[in-house]
Amino acid sequence: MGDDYLRIREKENAKEWQMKEDAGVHKGNIYNYFNQYIEDDQTSESAAEEPTLPQPRPSTSNFPASSRPHAPTRTALPTVISKKLPGRPATKRTITLATKKDNAAKAAWRNNKEPSKSYDIKSALKDIEPNVAKLQRILEEIGVRLGSFLSPQRSLNGSRLLVWGDPKQVQLTVDELERWRQRTGTPSSEPESRARDAFAKIYSTIGQTYATDEKTARRHAMRQRYQKKPQPGQTFKSNGYFLWPNDEIRAIDLFGPNCEALDALRMDYKAHVLFDESRSVFKVHSDIEDKLVNEVIQRIENTIKEYVARDNRPILVFSVEPPSLVNYRNDVQTVPGPLLGLNQTQSRIPTLCAKKLQLLSVAKWERDANHWNLKNESRMYTAVHSVLKRIPYYRGHLRMRVNLGMFTLVKFQWPPGVPSVTLDKFTNDIQQAGTRGAIVRDLQAKRLPRDILDFCNHANNLFQPLEPTKEDLAKVLPQYSALFYLRHPEKLEEMIELEVSFKPNEADPGSFESAKAMWRRGGKPDALSQAPPLEIFNIRLHSGISWELRISTESTLDPSRITPQMEAFANGVEYKHPSENENPALSGFKVFTSPPNLRILGMEQKTTFKYCLKAQPRYVFELSRYDEYNGNSPWHPSSTQWAASFYDRDWDDTFGENAKLGVGEAASWNPHINPFFRPIDPEAKHASEAGFKDFLSHTKALGRFLDGLQATPEDTGKANGNSK
Repeated sequence: MGDDYLRIREKENAKEWQMKEDAGVHKGNIYNYFNQYIEDDQTSESAAEEPTLPQPRPSTSNFPASSRPHAPTRTALPTVISKKLPGRPATKRTITLATKKDNAAKAAWRNNKEPSKSYDIKSALKDIEPNVAKLQRILEEIGVRLGSFLSPQRSLNGSRLLVWGDPKQVQLTVDELERWRQRTGTPSSEPESRARDAFAKIYSTIGQTYATDEKTARRHAMRQRYQKKPQPGQTFKSNGYFLWPNDEIRAIDLFGPNCEALDALRMDYKAHVLFDESRSVFKVHSDIEDKLVNEVIQRIENTIKEYVARDNRPILVFSVEPPSLVNYRNDVQTVPGPLLGLNQTQSRIPTLCAKKLQLLSVAKWERDANHWNLKNESRMYTAVHSVLKRIPYYRGHLRMRVNLGMFTLVKFQWPPGVPSVTLDKFTNDIQQAGTRGAIVRDLQAKRLPRDILDFCNHANNLFQPLEPTKEDLAKVLPQYSALFYLRHPEKLEEMIELEVSFKPNEADPGSFESAKAMWRRGGKPDALSQAPPLEIFNIRLHSGISWELRISTESTLDPSRITPQMEAFANGVEYKHPSENENPALSGFKVFTSPPNLRILGMEQKTTFKYCLKAQPRYVFELSRYDEYNGNSPWHPSSTQWAASFYDRDWDDTFGENAKLGVGEAASWNPHINPFFRPIDPEAKHASEAGFKDFLSHTKALGRFLDGLQATPEDTGKANGNSK
């Protein structure tokens, strides 16, 4: 890199900074650059407008990205944190990308402070924990829990750890390290010698593994040093800059006090990433080539897109399905519904009432209903199209499902003193901003559990077994999962959740094996929890079964927040095989046992039967029984609910990529409707519209099918007739 190029770079930097100082902070950069996202944000909660295509970004310079501070745009707009919608006051949302906030001890390490203590653990780390990744998690978890910081080790052969923190934190950390060493234990030299003689080949392999682990540990320690500030006077081959609109979004609020959310970039690219708050600029210093520095800057810029994806107001659509001629009534009334949420909010269930449709109005109603359906489909399609553009930059667990159950109103502007309103008025008023609704897990079944299962097992015209080895719907085996509501072992005021699932063991029929375990934050989930990115309600006033298409997010716990007690509890959850006379799907018998080392506030067991649609086998229908047990309940439930859901099996695989994204990365899946809603006929004209119409057709058919559960077998001798 020649001196002329360096002088050009310095001149360009000075020019950029001078422009910034003259013009002031570039207010509105974020929302001006990402116009297409904000136009989505300006729609009302109850209606999604047709999205606009992204506008091309104007070029600001022909120099490489690493040679100048980047700014998204120079057009000034008023500072915007959250939009003010008609009829609702603006609120400021706190959004952060830092899942692991620095404590004071780690901040001291980053700033090159001397360690508070050098502790000799008296054993080589490879003898206590040979797994490098697990060793790093253990040391990090101890530091997070006790407010200290433990230095990374360059070699697994070492036994000395550097500790940062105040005297109390350091002593607690040393005591915990000693307990950890004693719990794990150290093998003696005599068994090691015998193993070397008897299993020379295996021992040689273990030695190679240790050598590989040591190299991995050294590489990790070398990369981790880029989390620290560079030494004064240190020079680098490549330097890059990115102007940040700090007046709109403070970098320390979004990334953490030391921009710890960018630690992955620092380690992956071996670069120091610093934020100069006085100049509102990110600085990237590294000895790697300019091309990679450009990638770091691009990923910092992409975090703005993730911020916008998280800050956008959720899309909420209420769609009232026109009732059939047989079920039509002129008016709508509400009756008391279940209590929802931790605050036990009284919900209301809307139902049809008053007169039937007059014969002379039948032809007009048929025309109106057809137009009504087309309008509903258009609004749903536009809402899905809008949200799919937004969420490729959303990092975390995303889940898309159709949930079928009873619709209830949580917030609605009902005219005071009026027992009922017309159907037209209700359909218009429910679109107002501030309306809240929920699908409650309740199929309102008037049948015994055995009759409910038989009802599905005889729907051969609609379903087929999910497993290709099964031929009969009655041979479908259940899957079990449990959701534990627990107190955090270190912070008793904090609630945590553990979800574990078990699936049938194909190698051992009749037994089940663990499928997954996931820790989450927060209290017991309910219909009033945090608004998801997308909620589309299809309200069937003439039926007890409505449905919603929902894209939701899950707040999982970072691995460094999982304590040894929590890990022991998750590993101790086991499946207890019921007796031959006990069928959990019929009786709600609890099939899970758990260790007593954590306080259980409650537990919910889910028994699920999965089928796929005959028309499009990639669509899966789940019938689930939910049994709740309190902390001291016996093996049988205190309450039971039945629910149903519906989804494309490819949705989980597609959105699974979002859970693996690094900071500043985007998912590679196609953000259009067609991959998510593929038509039955792949050669169909306007495939995206055809696929979405097929999806709506399947969902409506399932709603009609589940209507049959609201009548007893004696009332109707055609249990499956409603599905046609």
